Amino acid sequence: MSNFEFLIILYIFNFFSFLVIFVRSLLKKSPRLLIKYLFLPILITLPLSLFLQSYLSISDVSSRQLVANIFISLWCLKSFNSCNSLKKILLNHLLDGLRESILRKEFLKIIWSLLKVSSIQFICFSSLFSINYLSGYSELKMLDVLGIVVCIFGITIEFLSERELKISSNNKSRIVTTGPWNLSRHPNLVGIFLLFLGIQMLALNAVGSNWSLLGLFSLSFILFRKLLPETEKRLNLKYSEYSKYMETVPKFFTLNTK
Repeated sequence: MSNFEFLIILYIFNFFSFLVIFVRSLLKKSPRLLIKYLFLPILITLPLSLFLQSYLSISDVSSRQLVANIFISLWCLKSFNSCNSLKKILLNHLLDGLRESILRKEFLKIIWSLLKVSSIQFICFSSLFSINYLSGYSELKMLDVLGIVVCIFGITIEFLSERELKISSNNKSRIVTTGPWNLSRHPNLVGIFLLFLGIQMLALNAVGSNWSLLGLFSLSFILFRKLLPETEKRLNLKYSEYSKYMETVPKFFTLNTK
């Protein structure tokens, strides 16, 4: 089986998984269901990729492959009860368009919208799917070790950021300025980026995986060109003191970036 055929099978499975979640949320009349389980298709596509690799004897399972799959699986599971505000922003235009298409019974437009979201999602996780095809030598190399360190660092930053948000959830009239939020206005986005950067570093030691850099570039664009500006726009409208917060705390973990 070629890499292209492997990816096509996984993409089709990912899309239909996303379609099932959408239909379920539609029947339940609950957009929150779609938001909560946005990354469930990825989570259940991973075992299929591992099964195909083993069943078709494409390659042996490597240490970097196991590490990468564990990291992303844990992150997807965590996302079911976190990142809701970010997922709402991501799906805001999609949900508005779907409501209008459903009312007008434009079923082809609904399918096209779901295909676009599923495609973007699949591309962003392409580094992991490239590892699950030809994962390379079993032993870890220096770049693998560095990638694991970056993953752990990213997960830690995101965990600490979300913990501060939960601690401050009872006081929604004030912005969170404690913990990582005292050093960066968007530590959660930085944490997500570092996690996927680490996964990409692991993927670079897989065979023929350079194409998956497209996923990291796409994710970076979504995080820092779409999510970040929209988040700041909403926070500026919600909190009068956010403009002052922007003047004192940088976007990222640097002292000269605003």
